[in-house]
Order: sequence, then structure tokens, then C-alpha cells
Amino acid sequence: MLVATLMAAERMDGQPDAIAAHAAPDVVCGAFDSRRWRDKGDPGWQSWDAAERAWTWRGSSEELKPTTQIAVERITAPIFLSHGIADDVWSVEMTRRLQARLLAAGRAPQVHYFEGQRHMFDSAGQNDLNERLIGFFGEELG
Repeated sequence: MLVATLMAAERMDGQPDAIAAHAAPDVVCGAFDSRRWRDKGDPGWQSWDAAERAWTWRGSSEELKPTTQIAVERITAPIFLSHGIADDVWSVEMTRRLQARLLAAGRAPQVHYFEGQRHMFDSAGQNDLNERLIGFFGEELG
């Protein structure tokens, strides 16, 4: 999703025809350090050190500093968002904010929230998500 917003900003050829994102953050995230996650046990929400960049675009990370809002409104392709409401890795509020911003921009994302599902879905939840995802891509890319 982040790359699609960067491509849209530059009006690049080859932009995606449809996008699906599960538990997507609404801001650029910093580099992931597994030691912090392991040491803390339950990471919850962690602030990002702006010096720990995870992304670059055209050789620079200046426009991709941690906590910078991802400009999803730039994307013109259909968007599918999903999130487990009990996610303990990424807050479901991130997807709710993405949905609200897309709706405010006149877009109609397909959004699915899954009651009782965490970041990694159980088998039944994953099957449900997969069916919806296949339906989305079948409808949009048919």
C-alpha cells in the first residue's frame, strides 16, 4: 500500500489494479527490531525511533520517516482492508483510520473486521478471510 501511494504521487506507469492489505498501519513504521519484541513479550504499540528507517524510495528515506501518515487517498485502485479486532500486534484503530480517510476522500474501500481474531487468524478465520479476498480480486480483476 505504501509503494502504491508513492507510485501514485509520481503518476508512474504500472500502478496496481487492486490492493489488499491485512492489519495495515496508517503511518510509516520504523525498522522492526525483533530483540525489542522478544524482550518485552507483548509489544503492544511502540513508538518509533526516527533514526531507524525501514523504507527508502528512490534512494532516500526523508519522506518516509516513522509516524508519517501514509497517503492512501492517492490510490485510485480498489482497496480491500482486513483486520482482526483482537489483534495484539497492530491496533485495529489503524485500519479504522484508513477506512475513515478513504471514505472522507470519496472512496469506497471494502473493509472487513473479524471479531475474536488476532493478528494471525485461526483456521476458520483465515478461511473466511481467504474467501473474501478471492472474491474481491475476482470481482475487481475478473
